[in-house]
Amino acid sequence: MPHGTFRGIALTVGAKSAVLQRRLQIADWIRQYGQMRVDELSTALKVSEVTIRGDLTYLEEQGLIVRSFGKAIAAKSAAPRDRPAGAPLTKAQLVPMLRRAQALIGPDQTVLVGPGPLATQAIPWLAEIPGLSVVLTSAEAIPLARTCLDARIHLLGGEIAPDSGMIEGAGALRMLDHFALGWSIFEADALSADAALLLAAKPAERLAEAAIRRSTRSIVLIGNPALSLERRTAQLGLAGISDLILPGLPSNRLRDILLGAGFRPVDAEAGTEAHFSSHPARQRAGAKAFGEAS
Repeated sequence: MPHGTFRGIALTVGAKSAVLQRRLQIADWIRQYGQMRVDELSTALKVSEVTIRGDLTYLEEQGLIVRSFGKAIAAKSAAPRDRPAGAPLTKAQLVPMLRRAQALIGPDQTVLVGPGPLATQAIPWLAEIPGLSVVLTSAEAIPLARTCLDARIHLLGGEIAPDSGMIEGAGALRMLDHFALGWSIFEADALSADAALLLAAKPAERLAEAAIRRSTRSIVLIGNPALSLERRTAQLGLAGISDLILPGLPSNRLRDILLGAGFRPVDAEAGTEAHFSSHPARQRAGAKAFGEAS
């Protein structure tokens, strides 16, 4: 009878091989990510949370994981990494990301700032760039822009979403044609295993797709450096995006996905943020800094 092994523990594969394979997958994911939630595992594996809890009980008995308040932690993980998409960033994480975004944008550009708190916080950093015109996509960003910017400020026309203040609808998309966009700045909660950026809502996806097509270059600020197993209806592909900025070094799997999509790390200088670019000039700079071939 064939056997499977995981970190020295033998598992007999017979009539219950599907159960054992699922448990091996769970153990591998938890070892790789540090910790995972029950609901996250249930969604990824398409089984009930009751089934997942049974799997975790088994893995805990084997000494592979430790259960804690609706999630499972790798047994030997000294510092498990929390992975909730959309978790707020600390100032120490956020400031290097915004500084990096600011350094990319040259003077005399038209910059579109996408909806959401992470993208909106880039607005004060645009104040130091001369000659900008700024296009806002959220009514809630207007007071901050008027306070911080000595620049021409535009607001997309369209419907105002009651929950987020985002300007949405066909009118907003049509109005994009009136601007020669040099840069667009958007935010994403995380990158999925399907190489898609997870967004907050479907209107944000439609706006991002349209704006990125019309922009010379685009920046996406990603709120989580860990790969997410979540699937959403609001997702954005990596095509057309020039720069991705994360709050920390990505996991190995996330890095592999970015490399496979044509992105390369930029700048080996010490810093908490990570910057990946698909732009040829940035890639050459990154290759030189990291000792890669040009």
